[in-house]
Amino acid sequence: MKRIKKDYPFFNLFSIVGTWESINLNPTVIIYRSDKEYLLSIIYVSETTKQASPATYEIQQDGSQYFIAPAFKRLYVDYDPAKDVLNISSLGHYLRN
Repeated sequence: MKRIKKDYPFFNLFSIVGTWESINLNPTVIIYRSDKEYLLSIIYVSETTKQASPATYEIQQDGSQYFIAPAFKRLYVDYDPAKDVLNISSLGHYLRN
């Protein structure tokens, strides 16, 4: 499905700063600002050791779309301010914690 601007309107990254929990039981996400850039950390928890390990990515912009680039692919970051729901492509929907 082609992504078009009306489906994913531009939003301010400041509005998504915080901790987000997946409704699909995917890893928790934390978005924060460091100096002039916004970062997204995905918190993975090992099933065996119960140790948490973050993977942190810079949120980048391509036109009106935001994305992170883990492992040579783009995961798009979209936000619905009316529902306060964050969507990360391939990880699904997140609710603010």
